Amino acid sequence: MRTGGMIKIAIVIILDFLLTYSILGVAAAAVLTACILFYLWIGESIDLWRHRAVSIDKLDRYTRTRLESLQRYIVEDVRRVYGRDISSMKLHVTPGGIPNAYTYGYQNISLTKYLLDNCDDATVCAVLGHEASHMLHLDAVFNRVVFANVTAVIIGLSLGSLISVSFLWILFFILVLCGICGGFLSFMLFRGIGRMVRGIYTALQYAVLFIYQAAMGICSRQSEFQADRFSCELGYGPQLQYFLTRFQDMQRDERNLLEILYASHPPVYERVRRIEQHEEAVSNG
Repeated sequence: MRTGGMIKIAIVIILDFLLTYSILGVAAAAVLTACILFYLWIGESIDLWRHRAVSIDKLDRYTRTRLESLQRYIVEDVRRVYGRDISSMKLHVTPGGIPNAYTYGYQNISLTKYLLDNCDDATVCAVLGHEASHMLHLDAVFNRVVFANVTAVIIGLSLGSLISVSFLWILFFILVLCGICGGFLSFMLFRGIGRMVRGIYTALQYAVLFIYQAAMGICSRQSEFQADRFSCELGYGPQLQYFLTRFQDMQRDERNLLEILYASHPPVYERVRRIEQHEEAVSNG
């Protein structure tokens, strides 16, 4: 599982290096690759800070004891079913008024306080099993490296727009000084060309964002189905189904427009349907 995730990440980073090397040379490729690797190293800590995640050892005694017990259950279940050791998993609690959970990368998982306060232990285990799949498959790390790539492309297009427009106006002033052109009409012509160049770069940026969001939406949906199945294999299918159906309205109400357009999670009814199919298959033998 983790090997497959590491292979995906390595392929993306190698392609980054080769593409940048072919365009800008070895120095730029090395700098970009180093920046991406550095972001992967600190990205998990940044997201934990951004979500105001509190480590399990800083929680009150009751919550800490409860989570430690549930963590032992999940570790044992994963070892029993998949033969994988996830004892290095670190749990956190985040504030928030919705029942949710997050996987940050290699070993950190958080649960919202609302989820802990409103779900029984079996349901929490179902959610933890789901997030354990994301952790083992390094889904958050892969998403992070793809995001770093898109950010680099957007920055590159912004610099390209700035350089192109600057070159255009330098050319204009040179032509004016040489007496080749001048006056209001020439100024308006170059101004119009400059706006057109900026518009082209802006359109390219939006195209990159659209492709990124659409592609990641497809990939993320597949990883969600995979994580649901993982939790079902651990024996938490009914609890996961209950969690999804009970809180689906709260999840939907919290999403903004972009999250609705490019939702990374499949529709609840589709996830529940697949869980039911899995449970039926298990019951039939």
